[in-house]
Amino acid sequence: MKKQIFLQNMFSERKNSDIDKLVNDALKAEPDYFLPDNFADMVAEKVAEKFAWQQYVLEFLIYFGVVIGLAAVVVAMQFIFFGAQWQNWLHFITENIFVIAGISLLTVFVLFTDKVLLKYFLYRSAHSKELI
Repeated sequence: MKKQIFLQNMFSERKNSDIDKLVNDALKAEPDYFLPDNFADMVAEKVAEKFAWQQYVLEFLIYFGVVIGLAAVVVAMQFIFFGAQWQNWLHFITENIFVIAGISLLTVFVLFTDKVLLKYFLYRSAHSKELI
């Protein structure tokens, strides 16, 4: 019984006409605020810039993972196929820690600069010329 009353009220003509009147009034009324003429362009530019930044960082992380993965494969091959001793590797790493850290940081810096910063700044300079 309650279900029938609910359905009758939901599909009644009066309720639909009230909703239609409310929607028509809302669409005919002037808004209380105004958006700039280039609002859509500004939003699209911000979204594109954010997407570009995320894409560049993701590409850097993929390349970084590949470099780390290749290094892990080489080390694993040394231990499995060539009988390398972990004591020798540990001694080599501790003796040359500053050289290894420097080369690693330089590699990460060059990779980050190439895959993220250069692309991002080239993207921004290309799009800032379009706006001028």
